[in-house]
Amino acid sequence: MTTGRKAEAGGAMEAGTGTWRQLPGWVTGLILLCCGIELLIVALQLTGWADARGMATVYGGFWSRLFHDLWPVYPGQQLAMFFSYGLLHGGILHLAMNMVSLAVVARELAKLTGPGVMLLVYLICQIAAAGLFALMAPAAGPMVGASGAVFGLAGALVGLVAIRRRQRGQPMGPLWRAVANIVVLNLGLTLLVPAIAWQAHLGGAVTGLALGLWIGRAQPASTRR
Repeated sequence: MTTGRKAEAGGAMEAGTGTWRQLPGWVTGLILLCCGIELLIVALQLTGWADARGMATVYGGFWSRLFHDLWPVYPGQQLAMFFSYGLLHGGILHLAMNMVSLAVVARELAKLTGPGVMLLVYLICQIAAAGLFALMAPAAGPMVGASGAVFGLAGALVGLVAIRRRQRGQPMGPLWRAVANIVVLNLGLTLLVPAIAWQAHLGGAVTGLALGLWIGRAQPASTRR
């Protein structure tokens, strides 16, 4: 029994290590950066700066109202926030959910495309997610989190897999079930967590899907994995 448990534990550790090794370097770096920022905020709160998260959100969160009735707190904030909001999270649980999702999706997407293309997709989807949020929720409070970009990578993965399966004459049923699961998950999160930025999820996912379909069709046959 002890030997079996050790073997199982060793297998789990090897699987976890393998997952990290399969991630592009920028994904690992991004996860470490997001975790470092969250740990810094928590540390500041524990040492007496109770409003550390609030201040981080003021400077790094995405504020739709900056395009309407708010003034930026520093020059260029209206542009910088399109990139900075994805580095902040609402707490450790929010961070953990997004980083685990990012690792899982990125590992699979890395099998189909290069790290540079994936990074470009991530950035475009993060910008698109914030853009749709600003259009659909102009009076909303600040938004933080990487989930819009993560949904974008998931959408790109669906698009690429759809192209592959169609080219190989494989059934599309499993893919549509995966899409349905993503939609149900997003709807469930929206109902359970009313403050969730579903608009950003939608913007990221649709943009990622379009990019995935385009990349899948544009890739030369020799580079398809």
